[in-house]
Formats: sequence, structure tokens, C-alpha cells
Amino acid sequence: MVLARVEFKVLGPLAAVADGRVLPLGGPKQRTLLAMLLVNANTAVSADRLCDAVWGEAPPASAQANLRSYAAVLRKVLSPASGPEDGRDRGGPAPGSGEDRLSQGNGGYCLRVFPGEVDLHRFEVLVARGRVALGAGERRAAADALQEALDLWHGSPFEGVAHHDVLLGEVARLEESRLAAFEDYAEARLALGEPREVVGLLRAETARYPLRESLWAKLMTAQYRCHHPGDALQSYALARSALRDELGIEPGDELRRLHHAVLTRDPELGAPPPPAAPAQPARPADLWQPTVQVPSDDSDFVGRSRLIEHVAGLLRPGPERPRTTPCAVPVAILTGLPGVGKTALATRLAHHLRNEFPDGRLFLHLDGTRGPQRPPGVILADLLLSLGVAGSSIPEATEDRAALYRSLLADRKVLVLLDDARDEAQIRLLLPGTPGSAALVTSRARLAGLTDARLIDVDPFDDEESQDLLRRIVGPQRLAAEPEATGRILAACAGLPLALRVAAARLASRPDWQVRRLADRLADERGVLAELTVGDLAVRTCVAASYHGLAPDAARAFRAVGLLPSPEFPGWALSALLDADGSAATGSAGGSEGGSAAGSCSSAVVAADRATDALIDANLVQIESVGAHGQPRYRMHDLLHAYAAERAGADEPRSWRRAAVARVLDGWLARVRTAGGQLIRRGTGGHRPGEAGDLVGWLESERTNLVTAVGFAAGAGYGPQTAGLAAALEDVCHLRNWWDEWEQVARVALDRATADGDPVAAAVAQGSLARACAVRGRVDDAMTRYASAIEQLDALGEEHHAARLRIHRSFAIADRGMAGLAHDDAASAAAVMNRLGDKHGQVMALRSLAFALACQEREAEAVDALEPAVATAERLGHPLALADVLQLLAWAEIGHGRAERAARHLHRALAEYRAVRHRPGEAYALLALGRMHTELGGPGQAAWALAPLDEAAAVFAELGERRGEALTALWLGSTHAALGDTGRAVSHLTTALSGFRSLRMPFWAERAQQELAGLTRDA
Repeated sequence: MVLARVEFKVLGPLAAVADGRVLPLGGPKQRTLLAMLLVNANTAVSADRLCDAVWGEAPPASAQANLRSYAAVLRKVLSPASGPEDGRDRGGPAPGSGEDRLSQGNGGYCLRVFPGEVDLHRFEVLVARGRVALGAGERRAAADALQEALDLWHGSPFEGVAHHDVLLGEVARLEESRLAAFEDYAEARLALGEPREVVGLLRAETARYPLRESLWAKLMTAQYRCHHPGDALQSYALARSALRDELGIEPGDELRRLHHAVLTRDPELGAPPPPAAPAQPARPADLWQPTVQVPSDDSDFVGRSRLIEHVAGLLRPGPERPRTTPCAVPVAILTGLPGVGKTALATRLAHHLRNEFPDGRLFLHLDGTRGPQRPPGVILADLLLSLGVAGSSIPEATEDRAALYRSLLADRKVLVLLDDARDEAQIRLLLPGTPGSAALVTSRARLAGLTDARLIDVDPFDDEESQDLLRRIVGPQRLAAEPEATGRILAACAGLPLALRVAAARLASRPDWQVRRLADRLADERGVLAELTVGDLAVRTCVAASYHGLAPDAARAFRAVGLLPSPEFPGWALSALLDADGSAATGSAGGSEGGSAAGSCSSAVVAADRATDALIDANLVQIESVGAHGQPRYRMHDLLHAYAAERAGADEPRSWRRAAVARVLDGWLARVRTAGGQLIRRGTGGHRPGEAGDLVGWLESERTNLVTAVGFAAGAGYGPQTAGLAAALEDVCHLRNWWDEWEQVARVALDRATADGDPVAAAVAQGSLARACAVRGRVDDAMTRYASAIEQLDALGEEHHAARLRIHRSFAIADRGMAGLAHDDAASAAAVMNRLGDKHGQVMALRSLAFALACQEREAEAVDALEPAVATAERLGHPLALADVLQLLAWAEIGHGRAERAARHLHRALAEYRAVRHRPGEAYALLALGRMHTELGGPGQAAWALAPLDEAAAVFAELGERRGEALTALWLGSTHAALGDTGRAVSHLTTALSGFRSLRMPFWAERAQQELAGLTRDA
């Protein structure tokens, strides 16, 4: 059995005809399915892409099952059998036997069509034939071929078919192809001296496309040659009015020159050019005419100068080519994310290299991300036709066509520009074969399989290039008048040339708009892609083409990235998003980020790695950096991230989205707890900055992301994760001096817990915020928050949480005139921690108790309280807790007059602080060392105090630690007084007194005042 010939019609109402009978194609969704299969004829299309085409953004749960049903009906309708003799009599193909026209496999659904069956394919062949004839001067043959091509159209492409996003781009492409073919047809008729035959047609087209200047130019030429110059001038007026009203611009140079020629009755305009000499039906291989096919260069092209010179140096023929070129025929591949300007750059390069390639610059648009993949044999046939080879002389076999093509290019200097390549197989046979020529390829895929090619990444614009493009299109004065709004537009476009061009075109078309009007519209992340659309330029359409080309697993990974709060993310986050059992969420900070806690490589990690590779290959994700531990960080462009979020919201169930995000937040929590716990227990573990295992470096690199994660968790309603992250980050913020981040995290945690009605979480967050306020010197605010939080926790029976807050409050108020309350808080907390068996809590409580005693000038009791705390901290192996206790013990020993013991404790404390890189603690230890030299060393040693005190002052100033600054100023004043420098002593003591008063520290303010009075009295 042989498949019968079917004529598919897509250039108008969708139809299929077999044996003169119109086949029943079914309802709207079934017809949409057929349209999608015809667009991708002879290519497997995934079920997900077909569902997108049939149902748009909201497919039903039964979509896959319905799709199979529709396909089954179409398979039966489109596979009528005929005998082999019948097939030959009708001139139909003999494609094979025993196979369905519509098949289904692992790659998806595939519709088989044969040469001449689809009117679109016939249209493309006829247009190519007409253009070759027109270029050869065969005007009549060109007009006939183009007329035959246009006669295939019977309306809009796929008329009557629901056009979702997937089909809209193809419909727009086909409309543009028809219009371009019509312009060529009109050109041929005008060249034949037949203007009357096209005036009416041109009027109709200009009415449909009033902004297309090339149509107006042909209409004016035809009207003038019909001896109707008044009509031509009226057409110019209509064109000018349309351009000014719709786009706010004047007609271009060509239309203005034509207008002037009509006004001056230029004789050259009145007659068609003389006919060219008849072309030979086939050009021999040894006869060559230079061929230039590259599109016109963008007049507003900006930037890329260094990249242009680099690529040009790789492609130039001759001895000046760099020796590192790895192949005889240089091949450069420009790759980058959608909309980054690869084609514009390649076009500029082709024009830039016109002198280096005098024998021709060929251009082939391969439609790698849109529509069906064109086989290399078909592309080679079009290419040979464009080079003047007659259709009858084109070999049948693809390999023979490639050989003929390469023989034509042999020993010549030709640049072949292959635009929008899908994969390596599509272009291998299109590459020149001999030195002298070169190939320039653009592709969204990285095409790593072409090992002899140079892969060149095209990055988004930098700030200067972005501003330059906007200025060229919008005008510098308009942008300079609103610099803030201009900055917001630049930020929203994030350096993507397509987005910048669309934004600029929108502003240029609306001169009545203020710049901030568009900036305000672009500020909504959910609607930014809808705003970045003008005419046939749309960022969403450009990105969608790449997205729909992904395999299902990679497409889900792309959507999953859209769930993350930031477009920059660590590698483990994608594993966690895709890991349904949660095994990839846990991991160690600064170590094996991608794996489980046990170091195993789960199936989710492997799947995520493969999906990530696919996204990198498609240039939808880039590697941002690689840490010392070998784990990468990735980045998705902001606008791609917005599209990924759109698709995730439309294509993934809410339950899956919530669970995936929860796994990522749990992963952050596990890593922060691990990093914070390890720093508290064993410091940096001997690792220097930048080394693998450097916890401090890992925390600093993730600082912004951690705060973003907490804010995102709170805003999205993840209460437990918000509370957990805020609690884990409290000690990290204290360790790393992240004062602003600490307060920010505590506030969002408090708001989330309050909204959720979680009193314990709210009180804990309130206490953390109180601690942050105390560190910043806002004592009144801190006391109010401490009192509220402790009272609530006591009422709820949460004695452990309440005891921890009492410890922090005790330390915050002991030297602020409330030493009695501080003593009671610390003593109460110590009893609770002892009863609960919390050893670390006992150390903290005893430290606070000792500080309160020291502030009451009870240093001997403070020493007695601290000595058991030292032993406990040593047993626990907590370097920070041990350093804090040793530093305070030294302080008490100084007050007790025991310098040697104080010095021993301080040097040990300094080593521990430096091990965990806790700079506030280090500065306080240096302060204590300076105090020791001043108070206990005698006049001869007072000078030794200056170095540690100056170092402490610098650290406190850098950290904004006002309490430490005031205390350091106090002892600097005492030291200079001991050295006899009264002027400096008074200056420092005055600074200290002012600081203590503003911080409400009466204990220390009184001491500073007494010292000042003593200096004044002595003077």
C-alpha cells in the first residue's frame, strides 16, 4: 500500500485535498493540531509544544489524552491508501509503503509530507525561482514565477485556526514572505514597463500596510510612469501622514528622493531601466559573479567594536589571520541568549569584511528556532539557485549538492553567513571547503560539536552601550530631561538589545509620552514582557521560540528557575526545585553544594545537571562564577527569568510550585545552619579566604541571596521557613557584623509571624529585632521590644526562648545604668539554662552575669562567675563563646589589678576571634589590651596602649559600632593624659562623653566627665 498524494493548503483557510476531495479535518482544536504539524512537517514535535499550540497557556488536565485522540482521527483521515499504479498516474510520490502519514514516537508527533504537497513549500520554491530570474535580468520569467507564487494565496495563513503564541510567529513570518514576494513581483512588472498592471495592487497593499515605505515607493513610481504625477504626490502625502501619525517620524531617504524626482520630473524616473542581457540557463562552475546577499546594516548599530575586530581577525583570509585558527577554513559561531543581537552583529561583520571577501557574501536564514527544520539538501538547492545554477543542473543527492556548492566556492574569497542555526547537522554541509572563504554562524545553541569552530559569546550591552542605543533612537535631549526614568528603563531592559530597541521604538512612536510613563509600565515584573512589544518586535516571542525548542525535562527546569526570587542562583537550587523527594535540598555550605548530606549523587541531581546543561547549550542560562569548592553559580537574564516565571505560573500546578520553592528554602536553611554552627564551634577550620571549605567566604558570597531568600519566603507565605532562616541568620549576622541585614531579616520575620498568627515566632523575631536595635545603639527601641517579647514568651511558657532574650537584654543594658536589672536577667537565665541542660546557654548566661557584676564594680565576683564558663566553653569547642568569655574575664582581671592574667586571657581571646574572623570581638579585645597597658602598666607602658587602641578605633569606625568608638575614645583620652598630652586627652574624652550621653550610658559618661574635670583642675 502506498500513501496517496494529499494537497495541504495553509496559505488561506486550512484544507487538505486528496483525489479532488476535501478531507474532513474536524473541529477547531484538531485543525490547530494539524496546522502545528504542517509548520513542523517531517520533524517530530513534542506533546508539550502541541498542547501549547492547541490550548495556549491553560491546557486542561486531559490535554495529553485529548491530543492522542485528535492525532488518531487525523491519522485516519490523512492516510488514504492508493495502489502504486494509481499513485503514478496522478503524478504522486511513492514515499514508501505500510507507514502512516502521522506517526508518534519518543520525540513526539511527526507528519510526513512530500515535495509539492504543501502550498507553502511550492510558494517558497517559486519565489526563489523568481528572484534568481530577476537577479539575472530575466524579468518576464521572474514576473511569471512570482505571479504563480502569489496566486497560491487565498487569504491569511492558517485562516480559521486558533492562533496561540506558538503559531503567531509563523503567521507573521508567512505574511512577511508574501509581502516581500509581492514587492519583487511589482519590481519585475515595473521593469517590464507595465506600471498600469500593478497600480491597483499596490494601492491595496499600501492600504493594508501604510507604514511600509518600500510599497509607497513602488506605488509612486508606477503612478508617475502612468503619467499621473499628481497621484504620486498624493501618495507621498498619505505615506508621510501615516508615518508621522503612527510613528512620529518623517519618510526615509528613498521616499524623499522619489518625492523630489516627481516634483522635478526627473527623466530617469519616467522609464524602466533597459533590459539586462539574457542570462544563461546555467552558470558553469568556472564562471563566477560576485554575489552579495547580506541584509542592510542597522543605521543605529552601537558598540561591539572590540568584538567586531576580534571576530574579523579570525575570519580574514591571508597570512594576517591568527596562527591559533584551528582549521583551514575559519568558522566563527556567534552564540548568546535570545534577543542579544547576534544577527545584527553578524550583519555588521559581513559589511565590515566586504573588502576581504570580494567574491561574495552569502546569507542564509535557517529558521533554527522557528518552524520546521529545513534539511541541508533543501537549503543547498536554494543556495545553488541563488548562485545561478539552473534547477535542472542541481544534483539529486544532498552530498552531490554540497560538492557542487564547494566547487563553486573553491579558490575564491567568499563569506558565508548562516543565521539562526539549530544544530551542527544543519550547517556542516554548508561550510566552505577550501581556504580563502570563511563561515560566520549565529545560533542560540552553543554548537559545541563543531570542534574546529571558534565559539564566541555575545553578551548583553553594558551601561554605556545601552544608553547609546536609546539615545540614537529616542534622542539625547528627551532622555537627558528625565535621567531617573531613563535609568529605570535601562535597568528593566538589563542590557538586552532587543528589549532596548523595543523600548526605544515605543518612546519614538509616542513623542507625547514622558519617559517615566514607559518606565512605570516596565516596573511591574509581571507585565514587563507585555510592555516590551512594538509592531512585529516582541521580547516574549523571541524568548518563546527558544523555550519551545527545549526537551520536556529542560523546559520544566527553565520554568522552575522562574520560581526562584533571583535570576542568579547556586547549582544546588535547581536540584532542589526538581527533587520531589527532597534529597537534593540538604547540603553543606561551602562544600558539596549539589549533593545530599551524605554526599550521594541522587537521581534528582543527575537530572538537574542534564537539564542545566541543556539550558546552558540553549543560552537560556549562563555560568556566573565557579566557587573555590568547584560549585557553579548560574544566572538567567532578568527578562528570561520573567518569562520563566510566566510559564511556571501557567504550566505548573500550584501545589508543585509551592513544594519546589519550599525545598529550596529548606536547602538555604540547612546550609546556613551548617555554616553558622561550624563557625561557632570551630571557626574557619584553618581555611584561608577563597579556599574550598572557607565558610566565611561562602557566607559573604551568599549574603545578598540569603537576605533575598528570607524576604521572598515571607512575602510568599512560607512562615516556618521564614522563621527558621531568620533564627539561623541571627548568629551569622552577629558573627559577620551584618547589622543592616540583621534588622531587615528580623523585621520581615516579625511581619510574617504576625500575619500567620504565630505568637512564638513573632516573639522570637521581636527579640532578634531588639538585639539588632541594641547593637545599633537604639536602646529605647530595644528595651521596648525586649520587654514585649519576654513578656509574651513567659505567658506562652517558652522559658528557653525567654531565657535567651534575657541574656541578650542583660548584656545590652548592664553599662547603661541598669546593672541591677541586667544582674537579675542573667541570674534568671542561668538558672533556666542549667535546669534545661543547655551548656552553651549556661556560658552565655554566666558571661552576661559577669558583665553586670563588673558594671557594679564587683570584679572579684565577676571572675568567680567566668572561670567555670571558660571550662565549659573549652569542652564545647565553641571558639567564639570562649573568646567572649576570655575577653570579659580579662576585663574583670584588669579591674581586679591582675595584669599578667589579663594579658594571657586577651592574647588567647584575640587568637580565637581572628580564627572566626569576628571583627567586633577582636576590636573589643584590642580595646581591653590598651586599657590594660594604660591602667596597669605604669607611665612607662602607657605608650604601648596607643597601637591597640588606634587599631580598635579604626575597626569600630569601619563597622559603625558606636559603643566601641566611645569606649576607645575614653581610653585614648586616659592614655594621652598619662603621657602628658592634655590637648589630645581632652579631645578624646570630650568625644567619649558625647558618645556615652547619646547612647545613654551613664556609668561611662560619669567616668569620662570625672577624667575631664581632673584634667581641667590640673591645668
